[in-house]
Parts: sequence; structure tokens; C-alpha cells
Amino acid sequence: MKFAKYWSEISVAVDEAIFGTNTLSAWGASNENAEQASIKAQERATLLKQLISRGVGALREYEYWNGYIREEVLDEITAADGRVLAVLTRNSYGAIVLNTESVLFGDIDVAESGFLSKILQVFGKTKKDKAFFVSKVEQYQKQNPTHTIKVYETFAGLRVVVTNKVFENYSDSAKAIFSALGADPLYVKLCQAQSCFRARLTPKPWRINLNRPASRFPRNEQSEINEFASWVQKYELASRPVSTVKLIAKFGNDFEHPDVARVLAVHDQYSCTGLAQLA
Repeated sequence: MKFAKYWSEISVAVDEAIFGTNTLSAWGASNENAEQASIKAQERATLLKQLISRGVGALREYEYWNGYIREEVLDEITAADGRVLAVLTRNSYGAIVLNTESVLFGDIDVAESGFLSKILQVFGKTKKDKAFFVSKVEQYQKQNPTHTIKVYETFAGLRVVVTNKVFENYSDSAKAIFSALGADPLYVKLCQAQSCFRARLTPKPWRINLNRPASRFPRNEQSEINEFASWVQKYELASRPVSTVKLIAKFGNDFEHPDVARVLAVHDQYSCTGLAQLA
């Protein structure tokens, strides 16, 4: 997992407004010292200028090649022997995220059927809804009985977790599972770039009628710190009536790897509250 203690920012001016602004930020990070973070920021400013020349499409992937995850670390989940199994962070739009190198989480996005898809379904085309992908997970597990898989429903699809074994992040076995189950390609890319599996534990703010935070970590100005603290209070209050996921199926035996059990206990505590509305 790629988290850093020291951060440095450099502003990069652009001739034409991108994402509504003529100034973009290049962040550098280091676990050594502030000077190294500043050097990295200079290197990333150069990279950012190169990406600007390639257009907006290239910029959309800029954050994935940061080398570090620019998120505040909130807590750690440890094994009985003290090993760090996962860390909880707060992402750019304020949600709490579980990050783990060894517990395989995978997100499957399920797109709503468009008009053409609905017409084709009338003529026999398979409807690829949530039930379709649950069935796909079930069939995969039957063909691979050494895996036990829990399936959670999310607002926009499914979340799968292999519960009876641990994995190396982005190993061939993990990639094979992602490919077979149809995991979201952007999620898979994120796992590779940030060297961990990730699972969002709390709602996306716009799904509970809140805006994103006005600032992003790291916050140095006291006004930003105070404003964000107020935002978190509102976010936590608005989050109470919803769940992030709902457990809907399990395929395979009942054994849970001890490391997975510890991580899943925290995952379920935050995200699987039993409330019907998903966000």
C-alpha cells in the first residue's frame, strides 16, 4: 500500500482552462522527508505538463500514476501478531475507504439497460442485471470450488470478497478472478497502480444530498481544516440512514481465513448496517 507522511504541492499553469481552472496542482510525496516530497512534486509537475499536451483524456488517469495515495490515514486493522492487514483512509470526496494488500475485494459495475438493450431483451438478449452477475459468481465458484466468495449488493452493482484465502495484490490468480467475474476495469487499474485492493465503506456524498468537501488532503490552512471538520459532521449525520452494501449471497464453504475475518468484521461494521437504502 502506498501512503506517504510528507506532501508537497506545485502549481502548474495551463493556457486553456481544464476542468474549469487555468491552474492545476502537481503533488509529490515521500516517507523520508519534506525535501524529497518537494523533489517528487517537481518531477510530477513535468509529467503533468506532458499529459496536458496529450489532452484531457490523459489527465483523467493522472492520479493513478501518483505512486502514493493522497488520502488521510484514519486507522489500521491488524492481525493477532501485529501485522497490518488493512488501513482505513478518507478519499478525495470524503468517503472512508478500506485498503488491503491481501484480502481480495472486487467491484462489478452493473449498467442500467438503455433503450436499445431493452428492445434486444424482447428478442431474447440476456439481461445483464445484478441477478445475472450473481449467477455468474455462483457458476464461477462451482467451477473453482477452492474459493469461497461473499457477494454484496452495492448502489451500482456488486462487491465480491474471497473469504477463505489471502492473495498478493495484482497477482495472476487475482487478475484471473477479476477477469472471470467482470470486475470494473478502472477498479482493476486502481488496484494495480496503488498496490492494494480497495473497498468504499461509507456513502458517496452526492447520494446523500451533500456536496464534496471544498478542500482536499493534505489541508494546511486552518480555515480549510475547520471547514472540513464541519463537513465531516454533516456527512456522518447524513450517512446514518443508509448502507453502502448489503450481503446477498455466499458461495462455497464456511471457513474464513483469520486475516480475512478481521478485515471483513470492520468492513461490515462500517458499510453493512442492514438498512435498506444503498448509497
